[in-house]
Amino acid sequence: MTEQLETGVQVWTSYWGELLRDDSSKSNTLLYGFENDSPAHVNNKQASIADEGACFGFVASGRVFLQDRRVNWCLEAGQWFSMPNGLLLNLTANSRVVVSQCLGYQGVYVMGGPIEAQGRLRYIDGCSDTLLCAPPLLGDPCLNHLHFPAGIEQTVHTHPSMRAGIVATGQGVCETKQQQIPLSAGTLFYIAKETEHRFITDTSTMDVIAYHPDSDWGPTHNDHPMVNRTWVDGHKIDNLTPHHQAATIIRGR
Repeated sequence: MTEQLETGVQVWTSYWGELLRDDSSKSNTLLYGFENDSPAHVNNKQASIADEGACFGFVASGRVFLQDRRVNWCLEAGQWFSMPNGLLLNLTANSRVVVSQCLGYQGVYVMGGPIEAQGRLRYIDGCSDTLLCAPPLLGDPCLNHLHFPAGIEQTVHTHPSMRAGIVATGQGVCETKQQQIPLSAGTLFYIAKETEHRFITDTSTMDVIAYHPDSDWGPTHNDHPMVNRTWVDGHKIDNLTPHHQAATIIRGR
């Protein structure tokens, strides 16, 4: 079931395939959701995503096998992933997985999880978060885990780019000026850029996996742990000279 709202928020509880395309950011995004524990999709097992850009995803329930030309991974509920391009998905029974594809961007191979009970960083209003898949370069997409304790009433806020993802565990509410939108484990969501909203929890905690199509934090060629801790005569090396600019690198864009 899809609920499309004039508030800039969309949610899905039953889904299979491409759900929407967002062209509002520097990096265009396709949002996919696959689940086979609802009556409409109970017989669905396999899906594919074309080689049009990096895929960032999370398995909320069940078990999902991910495959491309180089890897064949098995992810359990609570695990997340990034793959450089398109992929083939095989779902076991009662599985739910979300995938955000950043068009025209080459990502990296990385997987992890299960997610922890809280985040590693302080967020706002008593919430916490963990940067699961960091941007390899300043400005690149990223994947985040956001934890809401019970009894949270967030400050109303916006984001300068879209947000999309899935409720991993628990339940809560996304509140806009127009209405309150219930969220529960397995619900996919999309929040358009600059949409005023806040999240509320009552007696339950809630964990959310959120994809960001861009970032204003991350390493640069002259500011990253490897070069920052490479010293000559007691000082950080200057790698901006032509001698140090000759390296061949993989470019995400």
